[in-house]
Amino acid sequence: MVSWCILVLSESSRLVQVGTGEGKSCIVAMFAAYQVMMGKTPDIISSSPVLAERDCKEWLPFYKELKITADVNTNKSNDKELKECYECQVVYGTSGSFAGDFLRQRFYRREVRPKREFQCVIVDEVDSLMLDKGLEVVYLNTDMPLMESFNGILSEIWLGISYLKYLDSGEILGYFQNFSQVLIEIMLENKDIDQISVVQAAVDAGITPIIPTMQMQNKIPQVLRQLDNASIVQMVAFLTMFVQYFPEYSFKLYKESSDGTLRKLNEINAAGTIKSQERSLLLLGHGQYRVVHLNEDALVMALGNRIKLSFQTETIKAQNKSPIPNREDLINGKAQIWIENALQATKMTLGHEYVLHEDGVVPVDYKCTGVVQNNMRWGEGLQQFLEMKHQTKLSNMSLITNFMSNVGLFKKYDDQIYGITGTLGDQTELDMLKKLYNGMKTCNIPSFRRRKLYELEGLVIPEEGEWIRTVCDAVKHQVFPTVYRGPRAALIICETINRAEMFHMTLAETISIDKLKLYVNNNMNNSTVIDQTVEGGDVIIATNLAGRGTDLKVSESVNEAGGLFVLQTFLPLNIRVEQQVFGRTARQGSPGSAQLIMCASHFSESVNLVMGVNTSLTSYLSQLNSPNSIPMPVSPTERQFENIFVRYLDNLSAQTHEVMISSLKDFLTMNLNPVQKSNLEAVKDARNLLVKIRLSMFLEKDVAKISKEEELFSIYLDVLDQIYEDDVFSDQRDVIVSSLHECWGLWLLMNSSEEKPTEMLKEKLKVDLSSAKQKLLSKQSPSSMVYYYIRSGNSLREKGHLAESIEMYTKVLEEDGSSGLIIPLYNRALATIMKKDAGYITQALADLERADEGMDSYKLHVEKVFNAICASSKEPEAEGKTLFATQYLAKYLVVNKLKKSIQDAVVKLKTAEMRGSNVRLNRKRTDFLAKNFIFHPQSLQKELLMDLLQFEELGIDTVFTLDTVSSFSEFLSKIFK
Repeated sequence: MVSWCILVLSESSRLVQVGTGEGKSCIVAMFAAYQVMMGKTPDIISSSPVLAERDCKEWLPFYKELKITADVNTNKSNDKELKECYECQVVYGTSGSFAGDFLRQRFYRREVRPKREFQCVIVDEVDSLMLDKGLEVVYLNTDMPLMESFNGILSEIWLGISYLKYLDSGEILGYFQNFSQVLIEIMLENKDIDQISVVQAAVDAGITPIIPTMQMQNKIPQVLRQLDNASIVQMVAFLTMFVQYFPEYSFKLYKESSDGTLRKLNEINAAGTIKSQERSLLLLGHGQYRVVHLNEDALVMALGNRIKLSFQTETIKAQNKSPIPNREDLINGKAQIWIENALQATKMTLGHEYVLHEDGVVPVDYKCTGVVQNNMRWGEGLQQFLEMKHQTKLSNMSLITNFMSNVGLFKKYDDQIYGITGTLGDQTELDMLKKLYNGMKTCNIPSFRRRKLYELEGLVIPEEGEWIRTVCDAVKHQVFPTVYRGPRAALIICETINRAEMFHMTLAETISIDKLKLYVNNNMNNSTVIDQTVEGGDVIIATNLAGRGTDLKVSESVNEAGGLFVLQTFLPLNIRVEQQVFGRTARQGSPGSAQLIMCASHFSESVNLVMGVNTSLTSYLSQLNSPNSIPMPVSPTERQFENIFVRYLDNLSAQTHEVMISSLKDFLTMNLNPVQKSNLEAVKDARNLLVKIRLSMFLEKDVAKISKEEELFSIYLDVLDQIYEDDVFSDQRDVIVSSLHECWGLWLLMNSSEEKPTEMLKEKLKVDLSSAKQKLLSKQSPSSMVYYYIRSGNSLREKGHLAESIEMYTKVLEEDGSSGLIIPLYNRALATIMKKDAGYITQALADLERADEGMDSYKLHVEKVFNAICASSKEPEAEGKTLFATQYLAKYLVVNKLKKSIQDAVVKLKTAEMRGSNVRLNRKRTDFLAKNFIFHPQSLQKELLMDLLQFEELGIDTVFTLDTVSSFSEFLSKIFK
């Protein structure tokens, strides 16, 4: 009641800390009811859908007594259900569901919350949503057909990454390549290189027979073929001669020893020249080599340059005068990020950062809530690389066109943000929240009952095997009965799903399996854990999913024996997450105990660097992070570290982080005081220091970046409003909006990382969007990557404007954009046949024959992606049995079916042309072809239908068949014959 009164008496935003187990959900429901009585419609945001649905169900009878309507928005499957939900007075949900529904209404113009305003929000577990997940961004997927074309690049990157070999000496060997690739890459990056000199170098090295000078110009293909059969001696000879002709290049050559180590073979360079182009190569003989990269940074840069060169198209680049990026701009701007994410994917672990669910890869919020985030996906290719890694269904990269962060969502409620939590955090975190949300006030409510929690001394175990034994022994010691008490129950909180399953398997050797309960995945039925009473001898093994907000019902016999024993097995993200876990026991005056047992080998690099240091360094680092005190360095090394650390705090980038880590290592090697071994206090000090650094980054860098992007998005929403309000666009509004979405998504992708003032970027966006609008009004595409012409052509064709439709398809072919040739050719043939002008059969026939050839090229693309991803698999025996294999089999079948349809139409047109007759057109939606696949297995049928729908998104929304129609003169000639 005290907590409720404080909230009621608060005129503006207020956060209240209430002890765990003291009725937070009750306070929330009572305060929501009060807000309804005051004429408001409060939104209640929980940290997970599990808690939102639980609390709404639990308090629905209370609301009904007061004649207040309430619902939850996390389990609605269609727009009608969502609209009915938001017509209720109280709505429960997660930040993701509220943000997503706002975007559905505002961006996609779907009627899901038409009349609901952001009047008041009550945030349960407010610290989790505003601090730990403050940077979480929600976006709705926008189908962008242009992104499908990048799967070939991503698969090539992944294949290359899968063949990397990390040597103990630190170098990284690239994938196997033909020796001619060295020369091809040099000639691609240096268009002015003299090809005659290249051929002469091959002649001088004995690679190629002597060729008359007049004939050397066209002999590069011959040289490339012969390089691919060269021995190591011939390779060295060619590179030696090459450097003589082109002294700006140099080569470090290696050979692999029998023990797998590298042996330097030779270094080839021209004396007295600046070696601006240096390559390190491991020569393998038989015309093959591997690039030797000194570290991952060098690898990323080299592979990035190779990708850019491979997909360089000068014709498109020369034509692109639009501020909207084209395909090549995107590759040049994002290639290195894609490669970095491919490397990241190799280091991520199933059951740790993600799980496999249904048809794909799903992230896990293992650091905070333990929730499997079914509606979340990684960006910048990381999602696709993980899908390739596990051979699941391959999705297309998303082009983000709409988004809302938790920070942006809460700011919509202005000064009407009310929050409840058991852990508000320390003063640093509270100060940050007050800076972020103006007028925010906090209050700490003392516990109603003295807490009977006994915290055992925490342990840091150096070795993993010993850590596992220690954890298991501690659990068995607590849950097994003794002469002075009955059996207790235990809750083991693990960092990852993998470790939870490992403990479940280990403890099953000594504890009855019916007493072991696993709680790690919110996609499973967890009623045996969260709905049933915890009895003596029960052991619940969980992730953070069983932490924040989980109310375990403990039996009286367990409380009499000492209560629930909670064991945390890892270093929590911060002190609040740690307190939340321990808050699962000793609730509402009941007894309980808790312990922290961690393994030192699981600590992050940053924690390890700081925790191994004595108190003086930790204090020193803390002073550096404090604006009110000045450290007193005693040596040049300390002074250097101070300067580097301060620069790191001012500019929290990957580069300054690496420099800081290197400097810190130097600092730690100094002979200051004897370094203390790992202990719990040192670990927590290190963790807390890193939390402060993250908070500094959060407020100064991350929030600033998100705020900038959301301001830019608000500009785009204003432009979108104008499009919907302006009658000029009414005729082709859907086509124009889809094309503008692509323009905006491409613009944001390439400009959001620009280190320019927000106001300058906002002005640039207004100008660029205005230019795009003008082009669309004049029936021009703003970019070669925008599918405007195809969408417009399809729309005009369906409205019967066939001449204008044909003009649109022709523009695609003239500009030769990234959409390829098949779609405009096929659709132009369809419109031509519908129009039936003079010579329409000849014109349609020419288009369909070219489309047939284009289908062959597309089939090669599909095969290339399939072969690259299959070749990268570490489990080749799974080929043909994976979700990915099924998906691409379906794609191949659909391509063949469309190709057969085109070929049949070509035959009919040729027949009609030969006879001088007409053709009759039969049109169907593309998904009509699905009936041809009814005899395939159901799983394959599903993929076939989805692939047909993808072709619709690409632009083939209608398939057609032809019948020849004999003319009257042809009929008479047959009679008289």
